[in-house]
Amino acid sequence: MGLFFGKNLQHLRNSRGFKLAEMPDNTGFSSSQWNNWELGTSFPKFLDLIEISKYFGITLDALVNADLEKSYLSQKQDDQNLQGKSYLNSYPSSYLNSENEGKLPALQEPEMPSKRGKKGEIQYQVKEVFKPVMVTVDHQGRENIVMVPVKARAGYLNGYGDPEFIQSLPAYRLPGLHNGVFRMFEVQGLSMYQTLYDKDIVIGSFVEQARDIRDDRVHILVTKDHGIVIKRVLNRVSNDGVLILKSDNYKDRHLYPPIVLHPEDILEVWYCKMRLTPQFGTPDLYTRLVDLEGRLTLLENSAPKPEVK
Repeated sequence: MGLFFGKNLQHLRNSRGFKLAEMPDNTGFSSSQWNNWELGTSFPKFLDLIEISKYFGITLDALVNADLEKSYLSQKQDDQNLQGKSYLNSYPSSYLNSENEGKLPALQEPEMPSKRGKKGEIQYQVKEVFKPVMVTVDHQGRENIVMVPVKARAGYLNGYGDPEFIQSLPAYRLPGLHNGVFRMFEVQGLSMYQTLYDKDIVIGSFVEQARDIRDDRVHILVTKDHGIVIKRVLNRVSNDGVLILKSDNYKDRHLYPPIVLHPEDILEVWYCKMRLTPQFGTPDLYTRLVDLEGRLTLLENSAPKPEVK
């Protein structure tokens, strides 16, 4: 398969604003199939290649052999310099499939949020789209949920993009988790106590873009400088170009100070959807007070009423 094929698929998908989880509805190909094609760990059949080229209005040769992103940006710059027009779909004409021309929605340039000064100048740009992640499938072609235990964390930072390493990790399937890319991580420490406990297992769904990081929700972040962290994230990318990671353990908050993180320092992000825990929490103080109030009410109702003379 051509050198640029996987890169081209990711570029075409991002140009339409599609997430991996949306590919089955938009193209008929599963999320895991598309993800593996983008990564180059597997390749589509010839008839599937034809369907992809038709869908995006690109010739087979351009899809497999051309660097579409480079041609896209180069052609865009030429159009802006020479014509001063807004840019919608500027691949070289030799790349386009004339059979589908005009039948498909125009490709849009992936958005790159930027921080601007008072006069509108760009101060810095924010990394928007994260790289696809490696996945494994079972013998029926269904995507597994790979688990990263604490002892494999250090290796994961170096091997998260290595198919052999990912295949060496334990993998499972869980009910209710489909139409997406999921991964399990083992919790280490008490920074998220009482939301999460040490040795809990959290299952996260892959987050493709910085804008999709949910504000004030728990995420798993694979970072360059802080390793794998599980934190509650304040998404300030649009306004300040950063994420603020905080712990839920307020009792020992001096041990777990907030982390300010730039998106370009992130390798992967996973939104926590589910947890597996051996811990059974005890009722909190509010629950105990409500129970006590209920008991007092029952005692009052059962006490004999004084006779009115």
